[in-house]
Amino acid sequence: MPRRDERSWGAVLGDGALTVAAVLGAVCIALVIVAAIFDVRIILFSTGSMSPTIPAGSAAIVRHIPADEIAVGDVVTVDRPGKLPITHRVTSVAEVPDASAEMRRITMRGDANAVDDPLPYDVERVRLVVGSVPGIAPVIASMGNPWVLGTITVCATVLVVWVFWPRRDRRTREREPVPESEPESADAPGKTAGVVTAMALLLAVGSIVAAPHQAHAASGERIIQGEVIRLISIEQPQMRDLLPGGSAAWEVGVSADAPTPGTITVLLSSLGDPELALQYEVLTCPQRWVSGSCPTPTTLVREEPVPLDGVERSIQSMTSTEQSWLRVVVAMPATADPDAAGAVDLTVRAVGMGDDVSTGPGGALPATGAQAPWLLAATALVLAAAGAGVYARSRVRP
Repeated sequence: MPRRDERSWGAVLGDGALTVAAVLGAVCIALVIVAAIFDVRIILFSTGSMSPTIPAGSAAIVRHIPADEIAVGDVVTVDRPGKLPITHRVTSVAEVPDASAEMRRITMRGDANAVDDPLPYDVERVRLVVGSVPGIAPVIASMGNPWVLGTITVCATVLVVWVFWPRRDRRTREREPVPESEPESADAPGKTAGVVTAMALLLAVGSIVAAPHQAHAASGERIIQGEVIRLISIEQPQMRDLLPGGSAAWEVGVSADAPTPGTITVLLSSLGDPELALQYEVLTCPQRWVSGSCPTPTTLVREEPVPLDGVERSIQSMTSTEQSWLRVVVAMPATADPDAAGAVDLTVRAVGMGDDVSTGPGGALPATGAQAPWLLAATALVLAAAGAGVYARSRVRP
């Protein structure tokens, strides 16, 4: 009597997962090809200057267009040498005297701003925003973290080794024992596993090397330069590893180099996991803090639970001729759960004179308009490996 195919539920579920991954991999590969042909990219937004159209934390799809195709009302990203890119809505377009026929002079304004950006931009090409999705930028940004990339690579390695490892059907082994003079090809699994592991290790190294800027940005002092506003972010390492009863400080210097006097509004927002029960207070000093000390500190926010609603709260208004050095002291109460897991993202945003700049500890989000060109390709590569696994398993299955 013929025996039924006794495949385990694990094998069935594994094959189903591989099939789904293969389909997604094919879609991603197609998208990578389309993106390369039509010069399409993903950009991330860390500020709310385009709210409510594109709120902070959004990701957008953009494509390069020549300047002579720009129209008033378009939302475009302009690259600025030595400065952060800026993504605002076009308010005017004009030809540039004594310049190439392709160049245009444009003025722009963020939807959340009351005035145009301080200076016009002379451009030959820009990136046109064709669509956006709110709230997913932190997830995409985290994918560039070397630890996240390493974890994905290890998982991909396990998947690839599992699906490609040579195996013989159990019924065949029972029916056709291998003669002693012909030992089962012991070197075949080793060779296959060696090749696969080597490829996976290359992928792992490549993934980690691909994002050195993310690792470098995890500590130290960072300067975020806008059109006229400059932020200097200084973070204590303990900020990323608070324990019950511990505290850490994050300092942000706010200044401006404006052609005409103006006013800067400083806003603070936070979002994260309430299980951490974090408290904070915010102080300011007219000069840089020295070992946590300031001759004339001013309290902007007295100690209170960190609000986790993501709402921006105005904490200070200053003139463009002033400096303000914020000191955000975050503490975890001694009574907090030591096993609580999660994260809280703080964001300081400075707005004024048509400029809009923001930062967070460790740079949780890249600058507004920063590209994430690696995301789709990396996803396609991992899922394509799963697709190859489907093919390999179908070839060895009796």
